[in-house]
Amino acid sequence: MPKIQITSKGIRAALKKYTPYQSLVEYIWNGFDAQASIIEINYVANELGAIEKISISDNGYGIPHSKLQDKFEPLFESKKALENKLKKNLSAIHGKNGIGRLTFFTFARNASWETIYTENEKNLTYEIYANAENINLYTGVNAVARQTSEATGTKVAFSGIHGLVSHQLEEKFQEYILKEFAWFLALNRNRDFKIILNGTSIDFKNIIADSEQFELIHPESNTVFFLYYVRWDQRLNNEPSRYYYLNSEHKERWKEPTAIKNKGEQFYHSIFIESAYFDSFGFQSSEVQSQEALIVGTRSDAQFKFLRKKLANILRIKRRPFVNTLWVFGDTTGRLIKCMLDFE
Repeated sequence: MPKIQITSKGIRAALKKYTPYQSLVEYIWNGFDAQASIIEINYVANELGAIEKISISDNGYGIPHSKLQDKFEPLFESKKALENKLKKNLSAIHGKNGIGRLTFFTFARNASWETIYTENEKNLTYEIYANAENINLYTGVNAVARQTSEATGTKVAFSGIHGLVSHQLEEKFQEYILKEFAWFLALNRNRDFKIILNGTSIDFKNIIADSEQFELIHPESNTVFFLYYVRWDQRLNNEPSRYYYLNSEHKERWKEPTAIKNKGEQFYHSIFIESAYFDSFGFQSSEVQSQEALIVGTRSDAQFKFLRKKLANILRIKRRPFVNTLWVFGDTTGRLIKCMLDFE
C-alpha cells in the first residue's frame, strides 16, 4: 500500500481549517478539473435524518492508472507556490493539487474511488480506497485495470459519515454550492455544465440580483463582443469580481479582476465577454509572445481598448447606486447608521 510522504497527523494538521462543506466542494472541483461537464452529488439518510452515504460522480476523463501516484502524492507545496496558483488567470484547473482527495476525514471515515479512463482506445477501470485513520495510505497502485464498456468518469463514495444531517445538505449545502460555483456555472452556461444535488440541478440564477446582456461592435473593424453582466446578491466564496474572456466556442481564454475594488459596497459582479476576436489573442505581455503578437490580437489593439473603455462605462453606471450609499459609525456601541447621499 503506497504511503504519501507525510504522516496522517501532518495531513490533518495541514487541512484542519477545512469544514465538511469545503471538503465536499473540493471533490466537485476535482471533477471539473478532469474536464467533466456534469457533477452529481447523491446522499442517503436514515429515518432520523443522519447521512449514511454520500457519492460524487463526474463524467470527466478519469484518473489514468499511470497517473495515480501523481494525483495523490504531490499534496503540499510551499505557501508561496500555492498562493501563486490561486492567483492564476484561468479557471480550468481549480482543485488544489490533490488536497480535495484527502479532506474527506472532516466528514467521513472511508472513501473509495471507482474511476474509468481511456488508454490505447480502450476504456479501463480500477478502484482506490483510503481510510481516515491512516489517511497517508491508499490502495490502487497495484490494482490491475480492467476493460469496460462504460463511459469515462470518476465516482467517489464516502461512508462512516459524521457531522452532517439531511436538512443541512438540502438547504445550507445547496447555498454553499451556489456561492462556490455560481460564477463557474454562469461562465459555462452555453456548454451545459451542471451540478445536480440529489436529482435537483443547481441554478446559478438563484443568487443573481441583476443581469443584462449587451452587444458591442467596434466600428472600425466590425469586431463583435457579446457581454453578459451579472450582479450577485451576495459575496461569492473565493472568486472576486472579474472579467472573463471567452472565444467563439464558449471556452474561457483568460480572466482578470475588474477595475473596481469592492470596498464594502456589496457590489459583487462578473462580466463574461465572448468574441471570435479572442480565438487567437495574446493576453500576456512577454518576450515569449513577442513574435506571436504580430499575428494575433493584443491588449494594445484598438478593439481591446474600445472594449475595456465600454466595460468601464458599464460598471460605472451599474455601480452608481452602491457608491451613493455611505455607512458611518453611530454611537459608542459601534452600531452602523446608513445614510443615503446624492453625489450627482
